[in-house]
Amino acid sequence: MPDKISGITVLQLFGRTYCHLCTDLMEALCIKIQGLPISVDWIDLDEHEEWEELYGEHIPVLKYGEFEICRHRLDEAALSAFLLRFS
Repeated sequence: MPDKISGITVLQLFGRTYCHLCTDLMEALCIKIQGLPISVDWIDLDEHEEWEELYGEHIPVLKYGEFEICRHRLDEAALSAFLLRFS
């Protein structure tokens, strides 16, 4: 099962620090999950070469375990469906 720590759902956001789409997605996501038992682990591809081949320039990517929620921009419908299904 994907990551849950002490009842908190842990999402992963793969991106790069200089990517405006990554920053935009993180900001929008933080607003949507405010007050929910959800945390986000930021994974910078420039610091984790093992993810470079998989994602490269196709970032940001928001995941929960192996389940991809969205990519490039925050898909509010996909996030809502995830929250109903996994939270």
